[in-house]
Amino acid sequence: MKIEANDKEIQDIFSLGYFKIPRFQRPYSWEVDEVESFWNDVVKENPENYFIGSMVVYQSKKPYFGIVDGQQRLTTITLILSALRNAFLKIGENNLARGIHKYIEKANIDNEDEFVLRAETSFPYLQSYIQSFDGLKLNCEVGSEELKLKKAFDFITKKLIESIPELSSLIDNQSQPSLFTNHDTAIVQQLKAIRDKVLSLKLVFIQLENEEDAYLIFETLNARGKDLTTPDLVKNLLLKKLQSKSIALDKAKEAWNTLTKQFDGISDLDVLGAYLLHYWMSKFEYTSDKALFSKVKLHLKNDESKANALIIDLNESASHYCRMLKPESAVWKKEERDIKRLLESLNIFKVKQQSSFVLSLLRAYYSQKISLKNLKTTLIKIVNFHYCFNAITKQRSSGSIATKYSSLAIRLSEIEDKNDFQPILNDLTNFLRTKRPEEDEFVVKFSELQYLSNITKFKSIIRYTLNNMLPTAENGLDINLNNMTIEHIIPQSFIGNGFKEEAVASIGNLILTSEDVNSNMLANKSPVEKIKLLKSISYPLEKAVINSDDWSTETVNKRTKEMASKIYNELII
Repeated sequence: MKIEANDKEIQDIFSLGYFKIPRFQRPYSWEVDEVESFWNDVVKENPENYFIGSMVVYQSKKPYFGIVDGQQRLTTITLILSALRNAFLKIGENNLARGIHKYIEKANIDNEDEFVLRAETSFPYLQSYIQSFDGLKLNCEVGSEELKLKKAFDFITKKLIESIPELSSLIDNQSQPSLFTNHDTAIVQQLKAIRDKVLSLKLVFIQLENEEDAYLIFETLNARGKDLTTPDLVKNLLLKKLQSKSIALDKAKEAWNTLTKQFDGISDLDVLGAYLLHYWMSKFEYTSDKALFSKVKLHLKNDESKANALIIDLNESASHYCRMLKPESAVWKKEERDIKRLLESLNIFKVKQQSSFVLSLLRAYYSQKISLKNLKTTLIKIVNFHYCFNAITKQRSSGSIATKYSSLAIRLSEIEDKNDFQPILNDLTNFLRTKRPEEDEFVVKFSELQYLSNITKFKSIIRYTLNNMLPTAENGLDINLNNMTIEHIIPQSFIGNGFKEEAVASIGNLILTSEDVNSNMLANKSPVEKIKLLKSISYPLEKAVINSDDWSTETVNKRTKEMASKIYNELII
């Protein structure tokens, strides 16, 4: 491997040729705080010839380079130069604007204009909205990367105006006064000073011979502590194994882009990393996030067919994982509504141990390897166990639960016939029963559940608990978690007036009612009046474990224990 390293300024680098962010690189990922830190370093506090680190490239053909390391900084510098160019244009300095634009776009050997930095994943947003000299605004969907670019560019424009406040009124003014054709004005000099600071930034320019070396360096940089995630490395590995055979269509890269787009509506920071881990645990073996890349690399070796099969299956399984993470956004048949509700319950509990097995269950159901009845039965057991184990008693697993789920998921992924599922279900049932907390512990922890307007830690679990104690409909009373509010039988206004806070806040003092009943009927009435009114509307008091018209602290404590015992013994595992 031949490596050349030289100190260079940004203006020299941008004059070398054209830079492409290659297919294995992640998209633009800087948040506003990272952009602000970079701005402060290179503009606000920048001494002469400020050093910003290294940049690693490989040359595909002259004068075109692929970027291995440094794309976040190079992209951000392009955003700064574009904002400076726009400022020059707004104040009528067209020549200065064109002078800086040559570092953004310039003519190639065929005398055709070409952007110095090419980022395919952000096309056409970066090119049209930011890099383009004429600012042609195309209608295009703003995805996650484009949104980061937009926020970064808007922030840089804002910081530029903060640095030169006089720009604000001039930028808002659409006319271009001839006053600023004088290059000696203060605003022009300040803009030129920022421009010169940016163009004089120094870095170590490291050039490799070919793309093959680039893949290797990409992995090595991660091993040396660079901020690359498991998805970055898996993407790099798959695209390395599946080299494109077509100039017009890079199937592997498109497959990866299709995969990531499935998670666009999910706000979890590392949803793709979590998916890759749970997918692997549902198909191959239990592992940790840190070890996952090594496992994938060992599995693929030099087998292109395995890489192709993996990226196809990752795409197919992703839809099931999204269904699991956001059941409220998925389309369900009428007979599948209970599945949606059960998946929503697991999300309320905020547990992940079961993810590999639930993914395998959904995959098996939609490939018709298990029935809807078996899917529902299994999910009920899983939900009830984690309600007891995680939501109420707050147990922490040593890893044995996630390991067991993984082994069951792998077995499930290998079945061919619906009859093969029963031994897996039996194994799951026996395992969950051995891990289930005892009733005494459940009752003690259940009694700690409290809710007031200023005590909301357990609100979602209390809503879930109270909702599950009631029928879906009773005498016309709509009992739906999304349409119900928590009502205190002893009103919160009674605290200090014969009742202590812990009694009023206790789950034994709580019920679910509709918003209308809560606000207009019960309000701040006494407990005796409330119970009388609830009877008048045929509220299911018996199912809610309200067996007394007299309501006191002792009644609340008694009801709490009765609720806990009833719930524990009705949990199907």
